[in-house]
Amino acid sequence: MAGAGTGKTRTVTHRIAYQHLTGAVPANLVLAVTHSTKAAGEMRDRLGLLGVGHVQARTFHAAALRQLRYFWRATGLPGDAPVLLDVDGKGAYYRYLRAALGRTLGMPATAVDPTVVTDLATELAWAAARDLPADRYPQQAKAAGRRPGTDLATIADAMARYTAAKRADGVLDFADLLASCARLLEEDEQVATTIRAQYAAFVVDEYQDTDPAQQRLLDAWLGGRDAIAVVGDARQAVYAFKGAQTSLIRDFPVRFPHAVTVDLVKDYRSTTQVVDAANRLMAGTPEAAGPMLVGMLGEGPDPVAIRCDDEDEEDARIVATVRRWLREGVPAEEIAVLHRFNAQAVTITAALRDAGVSVVGGDGSAFFDRREITQVLALLRASAAQAPDDDLADALERALGQVGYDPDRPPDGIGAARERWDALDALRALVESLPAPLTRTIGALSADLDRRAAEDHVPPGRGAVTVTTIHKAKGREWEACLIARATDGSLPSVYATTPAELAEERRLAYVAATRARRHLVATWAAGRPSGRPGRPSPFLSALTPERERPARTGEGARAATTSAALFAVGQRVTHDRHGLGRVVDVRGGSVTIDFGADGRRTVRPDHTLIAL
Repeated sequence: MAGAGTGKTRTVTHRIAYQHLTGAVPANLVLAVTHSTKAAGEMRDRLGLLGVGHVQARTFHAAALRQLRYFWRATGLPGDAPVLLDVDGKGAYYRYLRAALGRTLGMPATAVDPTVVTDLATELAWAAARDLPADRYPQQAKAAGRRPGTDLATIADAMARYTAAKRADGVLDFADLLASCARLLEEDEQVATTIRAQYAAFVVDEYQDTDPAQQRLLDAWLGGRDAIAVVGDARQAVYAFKGAQTSLIRDFPVRFPHAVTVDLVKDYRSTTQVVDAANRLMAGTPEAAGPMLVGMLGEGPDPVAIRCDDEDEEDARIVATVRRWLREGVPAEEIAVLHRFNAQAVTITAALRDAGVSVVGGDGSAFFDRREITQVLALLRASAAQAPDDDLADALERALGQVGYDPDRPPDGIGAARERWDALDALRALVESLPAPLTRTIGALSADLDRRAAEDHVPPGRGAVTVTTIHKAKGREWEACLIARATDGSLPSVYATTPAELAEERRLAYVAATRARRHLVATWAAGRPSGRPGRPSPFLSALTPERERPARTGEGARAATTSAALFAVGQRVTHDRHGLGRVVDVRGGSVTIDFGADGRRTVRPDHTLIAL
């Protein structure tokens, strides 16, 4: 059981090397399986540095495909080798999906709503991970709380038609690889004997992310043997929505009664303060039953939760915090802003770029490349060409309406239709956050949005701050992390309603916190765009609210006094109690600021005062 930052990859590779060098299990008889090509490559590289070659480190799907290709004739399926629908999920794969939905809905395939196609693809992947046929999908999906934007009966019917079409054409998709390989081993004793003789030991990385289909294949490889070592962390199990089953790691000692459990608890990544906050976050949960993490990096600043009046102020505080870290010497590439949903990155990224901070997305994807966003931009561009001085609000409302956006009627469920609505809503929020000169006319707005779209494709400079979702941050680490939009309804998600879903949201917050090595900050807004009041995430109780941090003494107090020199007359600042203001005087260790409605205040610079 390898906690965050405890060196699980080092442990796994040293185990394999030890077995090889002692003669217990030669390296060429080991199959190490992972959940990503990147992780498999890293494992091979680490083993190479230890002088151990010939280990097959592959993803579950890559290992299954290799075995299917070798034993294809034994499957009884047509052809000399498996024919895969394009693994990247485009082209022929989507044509099959559209055709199946067209038959289900009684319409031409070309008329099927793209969001319904995306929903079908998502649910097919989930059902395959759970090893579910189409006829069992509706009941199991309902029990699991699945809420795609398309009704379950429609999805199930399209699943059955899609599966029948693949079988008739003799093709497989990516998800078929695991079931096909497992079935081959289960039904052909000669093939099973050959494959099992090839591997004397198995290692599984990130075992908490394993799903039933992968476990079925793993069981088929083992063939009743217990020569297996798994490494994982139940506190970082955050992929149930993809079909992962957390009970597999929890029940491993039950499945293998002779298994020895080794707890890795020394976190070499993070400071004591970050680790303590992460431990508090998980306290009282079933995952906290084992030993808690121990921070080995030494002391550091306290993790802090910052309250903001609204999301505009939150974006300003995010910018100010990032710029402070940069001034303190943290490299831009060692800073990350993490958020729960894709659409939340839009205004955060815009605020950082407008402040001159280079930004890169966690997965390289571009918001302005989304189909619905390019449609709106094209409509705005056309409006600007015809009447560049037209009223902006009317033009924007018209363009958003033409692509089906209604601000008062978000789609039900959490499928592709809701994701599309969220993206359009984020575009609207971005426009509302822009300064007046950019929103005075439709022409000015269109030009500014085109500029922002182009920025998504400009490679970042020498250093860039990462803005990404928490899920995409898993497996990575930074010197400084800021968890943005940490409100109840965002983290945990408003869609998490069952105890199991809420438990996974807590684990997701734990993943976010443990990405930080030294600096950890969370921000939340008390005012929401809907006009309803916002509440802080319940997970923020593990962090210290900014205004309740103990006063600094000694060296800390002297540092605060001398830091007045960092402020200049005319500079814009933000204060946690008084809000936005402008410096009007700097004298000794104090700064006088005009806070508008809050009047002039003289304060001593500390963590509550941040330069913009």
